[in-house]
Amino acid sequence: MFFKLDKKLQNQIDGFSHLGETLRFEGEIDCKGEIEIAGKVKGNIKAKILRILETGSVKGQVQAEKIEILGHLVGNVESEIIHVGENGVVRGDIHFFTNLSVLNGADIFGHIQKIKKDKVKRSDTDKVKYLEHDKKAS
Repeated sequence: MFFKLDKKLQNQIDGFSHLGETLRFEGEIDCKGEIEIAGKVKGNIKAKILRILETGSVKGQVQAEKIEILGHLVGNVESEIIHVGENGVVRGDIHFFTNLSVLNGADIFGHIQKIKKDKVKRSDTDKVKYLEHDKKAS
C-alpha cells in the first residue's frame, strides 16, 4: 500500500470497484464492498452493494445486500433490497428480504418472492439437525 490509513477509517472502507463500458469479464466476482458494472459480465457476482448501470449487462446469479438494476440481468437475484429502474431488464427469479421497488417501464420475466429471514434460518437448522441425526444413526 502506498499510504497508510488510520485504523478507524480503514475499517469503514469496504472498497469501490467500477467495471467500465468497454470491459468484458468472464468469471466469478466476490466483492466485500460496492461494485458498479457498466460493461459486460458473464459469471456469478457476490457483493455488499451491486449496481448494474444502463450500459451494463450481467449473465449469472447475483447476490448482495443492495442491488440496483438499471441495465440487463439474465440470472436469479437475491438481496435485502432490490431496485429495478425504468430501463432495467431482468430475466430470472427475484428473491428479496425487505424491499423491492420497480419503476414503470422495467421489464421483468421471472418469479418474484419475498423471503422471511427467520424462515430461511429455520429450514437451514432443520437440515443440519436431520444430517446430524442421520449421521448418528449410521
